[in-house]
Amino acid sequence: MQSTVFALGRALVSPLFIIAGIMKFMNVAGILGSTGTKNFMALIGGGAAPTWLGYLIAATELIGGLMILVGFKTKCAAIALLLFTIVATVLGHQFWIDPSQQTQFLKNLVIMGAFLMLIANGAGPYSVDNRSGTN
Repeated sequence: MQSTVFALGRALVSPLFIIAGIMKFMNVAGILGSTGTKNFMALIGGGAAPTWLGYLIAATELIGGLMILVGFKTKCAAIALLLFTIVATVLGHQFWIDPSQQTQFLKNLVIMGAFLMLIANGAGPYSVDNRSGTN
């Protein structure tokens, strides 16, 4: 039962990042113009976000989501996506400034919790990480 639960948990967390990554690749200008990216650029000195940053964001989400889905280097992927989600949450979902962002902020807290559980417990038995029986 626990094996199935781990696999299901990974399968339920990953589509958010896979789909978001694909959508960002299809509209890099959109992510470059987002509040979170603008706030990030303001933190590092201002100016327009470089195009490569949009592709990096898209790749992080897509590749990280796929890694979580199949359970490949799960702890590393969960750490990377946890850090990504923290930055996106603090910079892009500032509900203390824009109350309409509260649900997005809280949703991201739940996602961070899922990543912390993956970091602590690994991918589980039904994963590339555990094809040899070790975690």
